Amino acid sequence: MTIQTDVLIVGGGFAGVSVAQALEKQGIHTTLVDQKEYFEVTFATLRNLADPGTTGNRARKHYKDFLKGRFIQSRVQTLDPQRAVLSDGAEIRFKHGIIASGTRYPGLPIAKTDESMGLQARNNELMIAHTRLKKARKVMIIGGGVVGVELAGEIAHAHPDIKLVLAHNNDVLLNGFKQKAQARAQQQLKSLGVEIEFNRRYQKQDDQYIDQNTGHISDADLVYEATGVLPNNDFLKAELAHILNENGFVKVDKKLQVEGMGNLYALGDIADVGEARLGYLAVEQGKHLAKVIVNKLKGKAVKAYKRNPLMALIPVGQKQGVVQFPFAVTTAGFLVGLKQKDLFINKIYKGFGTTPNAS
Repeated sequence: MTIQTDVLIVGGGFAGVSVAQALEKQGIHTTLVDQKEYFEVTFATLRNLADPGTTGNRARKHYKDFLKGRFIQSRVQTLDPQRAVLSDGAEIRFKHGIIASGTRYPGLPIAKTDESMGLQARNNELMIAHTRLKKARKVMIIGGGVVGVELAGEIAHAHPDIKLVLAHNNDVLLNGFKQKAQARAQQQLKSLGVEIEFNRRYQKQDDQYIDQNTGHISDADLVYEATGVLPNNDFLKAELAHILNENGFVKVDKKLQVEGMGNLYALGDIADVGEARLGYLAVEQGKHLAKVIVNKLKGKAVKAYKRNPLMALIPVGQKQGVVQFPFAVTTAGFLVGLKQKDLFINKIYKGFGTTPNAS
């Protein structure tokens, strides 16, 4: 079977959905391919794991219930500049291709699942993980980046009876953030009872986690590894390996066009855009790329994408958090509360022209 489309989008995360919705609004037909049958507000997942009663299953919604273009649930096996071959052998031929396949957490699959492709299966997966967490006596989180800090805060707030350790391979949390943001996050975690171990490099050996620096063996009965992401790029390696940089991310120019490829674009976490890999920035990239493609089709000038400085709102539990602007760091309650209310679930779905699922 061969399918024809104006624009093929590989990946249905923040970037892929935002560009699909914007292009369809301009009358440009899109086909979005994703392995899952649902979209997920991934930055709400950690709270869903720790305290599902606060968000329910509102963070996830079937693509078919809101996506304006064609949706195909499948895996792209190979991609070249004219066609994609899916796992069932079907082909999609396209005029413009958008790579938005994102990243995965190899040590923390619950954050971005690689198993539950159905909506109900994903809901069940998170509930099983929550039940396992509740039974834990001691939990260790490896990695003091944004994901590790947020996860530690969520667990400490919802389960104060669990002994919680956050182990980081540096001497400060939140590498790359302003010093004040790092210090405030550390203070907030300690106020929740989180024990922080700096300069630790735990590795799993058999059934134990051993610190390679000191030889210390963790006695935690549940461990989460929040230590980095890998690009979802396997489908590119056969025909388009040359578009990947040394870390496996897609090389793009100032207009989000894949370097050297006239009809291919990349955005979101998979792309080497030059700014933080955050959901709201992926949405902005999607909106911009839609304008680029529309203007290109109309023969109009195409503007470069303006990279954004690092700005983030990091919840630390459900009552506090840290906000970093380019010009300041604050823990002001009214600003932190903007995200704490519902973790921006409503805002994201409203931007896509729909509403979340009921809890």
